[in-house]
Amino acid sequence: MRKTISLALLSLTLLTACSPALPTDGATIPWDQAVELLRSGQVSGVAELHSGDVQLTLDNGAIVHTIGPYSGAIFDEVQACGAPCADVVLAIE
Repeated sequence: MRKTISLALLSLTLLTACSPALPTDGATIPWDQAVELLRSGQVSGVAELHSGDVQLTLDNGAIVHTIGPYSGAIFDEVQACGAPCADVVLAIE
């Protein structure tokens, strides 16, 4: 029993260490990190503003910001993402 509990705790610790921490609400992140979050399936919505700012709404409710390399880049990334992005809500302001 003790061995099973130790193994479970070790597994949980390793999984936690491998999962990247989500950025905090309102954070500005690099484009590469935004794409990584998108591809990981942790994004529920994206919006591109006229200013060029891209907002990502994360599954935990946080909204983070980035700047895409060109207009519409975030939508290209959502399309290329496939299954992890199937339910991502898209918006243009």
